[in-house]
Amino acid sequence: MLIIDRFEGGIKMKERAIGALKKYILVLSFVFISLAGICSTGNRAYAATGSTVVYITKTGKCYHSGNCSSLSKSKIETTVDNAVKKGLRPCSKCNPPQVSKDSSSSTDDSISKSNSTTGSLVWQSATGSCYHSKNNCGNMNPQKATQITETEAKQKGLSKCSKCW
Repeated sequence: MLIIDRFEGGIKMKERAIGALKKYILVLSFVFISLAGICSTGNRAYAATGSTVVYITKTGKCYHSGNCSSLSKSKIETTVDNAVKKGLRPCSKCNPPQVSKDSSSSTDDSISKSNSTTGSLVWQSATGSCYHSKNNCGNMNPQKATQITETEAKQKGLSKCSKCW
């Protein structure tokens, strides 16, 4: 009788342990799925103006965000408008910014047209007396850099940066 009681008790303990393990796996699955959803939101494309900066490669058929792994061999800065005009499509890996029909306005179109006709786009730092070919030259803060045309930079009296040109 004592042997049977121990046997039945062992089965009940195993059933409780299996039940607890199933709950643990369920909770871990929920946490994993939640984290995957949070992490993937960073890769969504967002609406941009035509002058938003994206990157292309010498031979590719796509345009990219700045941190895309496809840019390991070449990384050429351009705008969304220029990339689309060249027939390039957004990269499916990095989901770069795209101009949506709702977010583009006649003002944005006129700005990008004037930029393309008045000169190439350059970067102006928040402080300093130079204009740059890239937004992270030297000690420049990329978040505070603004993009203007080279003609506008020269009109402001800015000189070409000797480090990045």
